[in-house]
Amino acid sequence: MPKLTKMVSAIGSLKDLNAARAEFDDASKTIPAEAAFPPEDIRPSPGQARTVFLRVRNPGGLAEAAPQSASSSQGDTFAVVHVPAAADFAAGLVFNPSTQIESGKTFASIADEGGWPVTVAMAEEFLGIRIDHVLEVETEALGKVIDELGSLPVYSRTAFRAGDSDFLEGTNNLDGASSAVFTAADPVDDAGQTRTRNQRAVLRALFQGLKSAGLAKDPNKAATVLGHFASGIQHNAELTTVELGRIATSLRALQADHLAVVTVPTNSRREGDGTVIIDFDPEAMPAMKSALVGNDLPEFFRYLASLGY
Repeated sequence: MPKLTKMVSAIGSLKDLNAARAEFDDASKTIPAEAAFPPEDIRPSPGQARTVFLRVRNPGGLAEAAPQSASSSQGDTFAVVHVPAAADFAAGLVFNPSTQIESGKTFASIADEGGWPVTVAMAEEFLGIRIDHVLEVETEALGKVIDELGSLPVYSRTAFRAGDSDFLEGTNNLDGASSAVFTAADPVDDAGQTRTRNQRAVLRALFQGLKSAGLAKDPNKAATVLGHFASGIQHNAELTTVELGRIATSLRALQADHLAVVTVPTNSRREGDGTVIIDFDPEAMPAMKSALVGNDLPEFFRYLASLGY
């Protein structure tokens, strides 16, 4: 009888997992190639590496905690996850949406105006690597994933209050709702530098949480997590659950020190009127581009992490 019960449970788990896969792969969730990527002739050449551009959308409902999220995408998370061809390391890079790109326009404003093709083109130009996939997740869906994994231990450099949430200087254990506020709030007048570091901290904890959750051995939990993602997601058609599984498999064997999540290096300056302007760091960016296409990727990203990026 115990064996029969176990078999029935396994069949149920498989059905749930297949249902979650079907929802993730549904055509209504996909972004056509022409709406996801820039023209081929301006893009880096394809390779064996796998790179995903992730955008987490914070809804206008967070306006009380993060007023800027009601009228702009400054509270959204813009990040790139890069796995080199050797699959021996994984690098996450989080953009400050307030970074000035051209003519006073920021990364976020240009992304909003131009959509995915322009967003991908900016990332490819500044990082020098090809973006293979795009993935957009609603904060509510990501919050469900976080709640399923359990709270995320996330470090904050400063204590602050946003909406009804209080965050301590030091480690905070965040659930889905509080993580959304933590990543959207702008607690310091520094043009989003602190907010971007908070987004990096949440992504780092999320990746570690997904890695340590044992999803490969627990089909019930895997189905639930995938289903939560699928409930609020858009992605390019090539990012199927099969492709997602390949990427996850390549990462499963990595140790904790083979995963680094950093902010894309920037410099800040305060204008005479008090406005803080953010620019990409002209010295660090060439070194980052070189590392992303070279053999010293792990060393360079560990070095950036040690500097607090």
